[in-house]
Amino acid sequence: MATQQKASDERISQFDHNLLPELSALLGLDAVQLAKELEEEEQKERAKMQKGYNSQMRSEAKRLKTFVTYEPYSSWIPQEMAAAGFYFTGVKSGIQCFCCSLILFGAGLTRLPIEDHKRFHPDCGFLLNKDVGNIAKYDIRVKNLKSRLRGGKMRYQEEEARLASFRNWPFYVQGISPCVLSEAGFVFTGKQDTVQCFSCGGCLGNWEEGDDPWKEHAKWFPKCEFLRSKKSSEEITQYIQSYKGFVDITGEHFVNSWVQRELPMASAYCNDSIFAYEELRLDSFKDWPRESAVGVAALAKAGLFYTGIKDIVQCFSCGGCLEKWQEGDDPLDDHTRCFPNCPFLQNMKSSAEVTPDLQSRGELCELLETTSESNLEDSIAVGPIVPEMAQGEAQWFQEAKNLNEQLRAAYTSASFRHMSLLDISSDLATDHLLGCDLSIASKHISKPVQEPLVLPEVFGNLNSVMCVEGEAGSGKTVLLKKIAFLWASGCCPLLNRFQLVFYLSLSSTRPDEGLASIICDQLLEKEGSVTEMCVRNIIQQLKNQVLFLLDDYKEICSIPQVIGKLIQKNHLSRTCLLIAVRTNRARDIRRYLETILEIKAFPFYNTVCILRKLFSHNMTRLRKFMVYFGKNQSLQKIQKTPLFVAAICAHWFQYPFDPSFDDVAVFKSYMERLSLRNKATAEILKATVSSCGELALKGFFSCCFEFNDDDLAEAGVDEDEDLTMCLMSKFTAQRLRPFYRFLSPAFQEFLAGMRLIELLDSDRQEHQDLGLYHLKQINSPMMTVSAYNNFLNYVSSLPSTKAGPKIVSHLLHLVDNKESLENISENDDYLKHQPEISLQMQLLRGLWQICPQAYFSMVSEHLLVLALKTAYQSNTVAACSPFVLQFLQGRTLTLGALNLQYFFDHPESLSLLRSIHFPIRGNKTSPRAHFSVLETCFDKSQVPTIDQDYASAFEPMNEWERNLAEKEDNVKSYMDMQRRASPDLSTGYWKLSPKQYKIPCLEVDVNDIDVVGQDMLEILMTVFSASQRIELHLNHSRGFIESIRPALELSKASVTKCSISKLELSAAEQELLLTLPSLESLEVSGTIQSQDQIFPNLDKFLCLKELSVDLEGNINVFSVIPEEFPNFHHMEKLLIQISAEYDPSKLVKLIQNSPNLHVFHLKCNFFSDFGSLMTMLVSCKKLTEIKFSDSFFQAVPFVASLPNFISLKILNLEGQQFPDEETSEKFAYILGSLSNLEELILPTGDGIYRVAKLIIQQCQQLHCLRVLSFFKTLNDDSVVEIAKVAISGGFQKLENLKLSINHKITEEGYRNFFQALDNMPNLQELDISRHFTECIKAQATTVKSLSQCVLRLPRLIRLNMLSWLLDADDIALLNVMKERHPQSKYLTILQKWILPFSPIIQK
Repeated sequence: MATQQKASDERISQFDHNLLPELSALLGLDAVQLAKELEEEEQKERAKMQKGYNSQMRSEAKRLKTFVTYEPYSSWIPQEMAAAGFYFTGVKSGIQCFCCSLILFGAGLTRLPIEDHKRFHPDCGFLLNKDVGNIAKYDIRVKNLKSRLRGGKMRYQEEEARLASFRNWPFYVQGISPCVLSEAGFVFTGKQDTVQCFSCGGCLGNWEEGDDPWKEHAKWFPKCEFLRSKKSSEEITQYIQSYKGFVDITGEHFVNSWVQRELPMASAYCNDSIFAYEELRLDSFKDWPRESAVGVAALAKAGLFYTGIKDIVQCFSCGGCLEKWQEGDDPLDDHTRCFPNCPFLQNMKSSAEVTPDLQSRGELCELLETTSESNLEDSIAVGPIVPEMAQGEAQWFQEAKNLNEQLRAAYTSASFRHMSLLDISSDLATDHLLGCDLSIASKHISKPVQEPLVLPEVFGNLNSVMCVEGEAGSGKTVLLKKIAFLWASGCCPLLNRFQLVFYLSLSSTRPDEGLASIICDQLLEKEGSVTEMCVRNIIQQLKNQVLFLLDDYKEICSIPQVIGKLIQKNHLSRTCLLIAVRTNRARDIRRYLETILEIKAFPFYNTVCILRKLFSHNMTRLRKFMVYFGKNQSLQKIQKTPLFVAAICAHWFQYPFDPSFDDVAVFKSYMERLSLRNKATAEILKATVSSCGELALKGFFSCCFEFNDDDLAEAGVDEDEDLTMCLMSKFTAQRLRPFYRFLSPAFQEFLAGMRLIELLDSDRQEHQDLGLYHLKQINSPMMTVSAYNNFLNYVSSLPSTKAGPKIVSHLLHLVDNKESLENISENDDYLKHQPEISLQMQLLRGLWQICPQAYFSMVSEHLLVLALKTAYQSNTVAACSPFVLQFLQGRTLTLGALNLQYFFDHPESLSLLRSIHFPIRGNKTSPRAHFSVLETCFDKSQVPTIDQDYASAFEPMNEWERNLAEKEDNVKSYMDMQRRASPDLSTGYWKLSPKQYKIPCLEVDVNDIDVVGQDMLEILMTVFSASQRIELHLNHSRGFIESIRPALELSKASVTKCSISKLELSAAEQELLLTLPSLESLEVSGTIQSQDQIFPNLDKFLCLKELSVDLEGNINVFSVIPEEFPNFHHMEKLLIQISAEYDPSKLVKLIQNSPNLHVFHLKCNFFSDFGSLMTMLVSCKKLTEIKFSDSFFQAVPFVASLPNFISLKILNLEGQQFPDEETSEKFAYILGSLSNLEELILPTGDGIYRVAKLIIQQCQQLHCLRVLSFFKTLNDDSVVEIAKVAISGGFQKLENLKLSINHKITEEGYRNFFQALDNMPNLQELDISRHFTECIKAQATTVKSLSQCVLRLPRLIRLNMLSWLLDADDIALLNVMKERHPQSKYLTILQKWILPFSPIIQK
């Protein structure tokens, strides 16, 4: 019976919690929290999945086939998982045991699938080697029992008697009816699911659901008399022809095989291990510690091979590991004691039994009897295909058997399987690849469809002439050697039908060389041990039982003639040939083929598997490798062939302490290995790399990743040069002309970088000019962060004394080129190869729009890092320093930038910076906005009534709020998981002692954290002490000030700014702030607390220049400030709110004593003497920004004073009233004189409405205007005036035009405005929204005019049009317009109202 089904709520944790701290550091997030969330998700999926024995997956080959769609990024390879009983479920990364239903989602780096299987379900019948129906991946249906049915034909001639034998038919083959089997002439043998024909004696097993016993009988034993009596010749032929695989093969080929089975098949472990042979196990002990107390011969004999770590050995069969050997230990005894169920040990034990105990066989003994001479008269149809003959009768037969033995000895030798890749180091040889199945696809020569195949399918389909094609180093040789090894080892019954297998390399043969000569030279120890005549006779006799594995094929004319005849006239010899050929050389052989096997890209999990075997002693390095390529998924494809894995291994072996493991290291090592391998043809290699680099460079900047013959010829690339195919791949399938690609897009970028350096480093001026031309195509900082990031990373890692300064200069000047920031194009061809770039660019563009300062800071630092990396790599720091110093002038960098070596070498450069930004973020939850208060802001009696077609213009607030909360929770979950490691103060600038040069200004940005730990406190003390000025920005971080008291007290004289938002300071914290002698700026907002100690003591801040107070509630700061404070003469920025019940004289006096005031914001509901306020403001000649909020405003005194504000840049009168037309007219004319005005937020009122056209006309004088807002003051005539002024040359710098809630504009007025509006080259945002009670049901002509208008605004990225009711056709028209717009990737149209009630749908 199968093991019992596990409960659906079984909880499984695959994570090694001891490793999670290390993983947290590598991932940069909280691995403990991540593991918890993943396990919860996995448990939910596990509960949904079907449990119980799965008979459809008892075949290891079928399990293996399920992994065709498995994600390549994994630590486990499909062969390991399938051999351990698992198949891929298709649900995330879930795998499930066919027997016990264990479901695993994780793939650990330190444990194999079989180990996790044992760990969680040790009672699984499959693991215990019980008969649960497992079919090993190389097993076959034809069985070769040494026993005959008792009673012969007569006993089972009747179907009823045959049916009776099935009473113990196994549970795992219930899908095959005993009735159908007995009808087809079969009797159950009692052994597993093997049945035997009562007539011909043929034995078949491994039955699976859907099998047709008659078809199987006909395929494997077509001569059976019973079969022929029941089925016509036509039916038998149809059965055979419709059979998949095994063409022209019958059961005789397997029954009479000379290759005998040597390993048990039904094992839960990989059964094609290279260490199945004792000689190969012995070879593994070449580095065995000499001081070990146990002999290697005894270890190898016990089935153990050396892992290369300490004295740890492992069994090739059961996978068990043993270590800590002592004097007197017996490896075989220890192996047996620790792993009693090991298949190897069980097979050894059964082989040692001389006389089997027949009595213990029970029912099987009744059914079967040993074949003897006495019952040979009961002949069977399975006769020997090559009968044993006397030596005199057939000498070829004995020579063939001798040859079989010699070939098997050759293929199982250590020298055969141990071939160094790249011919440089023996550390990674083909034997390390034999355990990794290549990714193979099969295609018929006349059909375009490719079918992925697993090795068992490949072996079953070997027939006539086939080729396996792949790129240089793709593993063709490995595949052929693996086939030869598996055949020789006897552990692959699928290959047992071949009596002889010849692995021959065609690279070292002569055209006139004979077949026997080639075989002797390459495979046999004794020269001339086989003759040409003998080989010819053997081939003629054995036909399709001979398999030729031909490696290194180039052209039909260059190979030995005898091999050419085998290929060209295969219909005569009928031998099987599998020919390995590079993709670019496969054309001339295809005429002889029907099927092509193509080796696909080397899966990433194979790379990990090999590295794990070779570097299991350095798991930290492997984890870093996994994390790097996990974070950079597009780079996983660079491990395209085993050659790249060989390059990694060679690099790691050569530089064991070099921590590099990224794509740069991989590519550099690969090129270095190619160079070493081709020392004799160094000039040819150099020319090839140069020409391929030229092609790569041109292709990269034109977003071209596929090339034709003309492209190669133009770049000087020789497609027939073998070295070219080490850099590129050729594709010919279903194309009139072949096309070429580099081994991966990233590799193309690397070669392009090499070529750019070569050009810039050249002594020839035309080469330098060409290099500069290519370099200048990098004209956008955003592209350096996204699309060009990899390319520039490669360029910066390649040394060049000439190129270095040129590259550094170009990169550092990019960020100052504003045009390059605004004109960003995306090429769809590029995004096909790196689709993740599109999302990255959208995020970057969004950051640019929302927070330009953060965007500039990020891009600036990215360019600086690239530039300095280039300078140091090329050893040109001195030559590049002028560019670097110029770049640093006035910039803000993050604290991490100071770790750059440059700031250690040139600390004086710090003085050029504006500031260093130091963010500190905690895990506190920020207060969530409550939108329920908005319900009180809307009059529900004004609910709009609309047609069903326009329902999409509204969204219920509760649904929107729920979606927003969900998104906020996801963001919070992600942010909480981020591991906020303390800043590293051990490199770069921080190594200086003492620190002669200090940070000019340190901006400490604190969010959602109350208390810091001791580590962060020490860091703050260090950073504070290295700063001239310190600015504290605190948000939702109550208690933070107190927790950093030691740091503040040491550096209190350096604190110049303190911003407090959404927190209440304790009394102790307020007292501490009052001791800051150099505080120049104080901002308090988002709290109902009046900071009862700070405001009454403002006069303690003798250096205060900026005061910003925005408290919640009715709090008047000026009622508590000391009388002495208004006497300060150095106030420059004042953002304040006061209440009507308090005397404003303190405020007026403060303004009177502040001649340097340049920013003034006032929020007030009543001001008793507004005229005196304006009089005092007029005295502030440096005033550049005015904003008045609330209802205290008086138009007449303001307009009278306005002409004096000649420096004004920002005027915000939003919500203020101008009822008087005369005053409004004066206001309009004065506006025209404020030539420096950049932002104008106009007031409302009847007066402004009447003079709106005049105001618009005056705006022609405002050449710096970027923002213009009209609210409730426009009509049809005045809105069209905006278009007229724009056409006549006004508004050239306007970026934001707000025309919302102008309900006196009719649809016709809007249409006329849309039709006329043009010549606004910089407009980015247009707002034409209306109140939801004033909706416009737009006509098609209006929407068309709007679409045409938007197309004339090339930089528009946001269109707000709330309350415009659009039907499906209108929306479709706008979507078409978006696709055609220059900003199609970023243009957003806001059209949906969020309301606390739903509109009334009119039917």
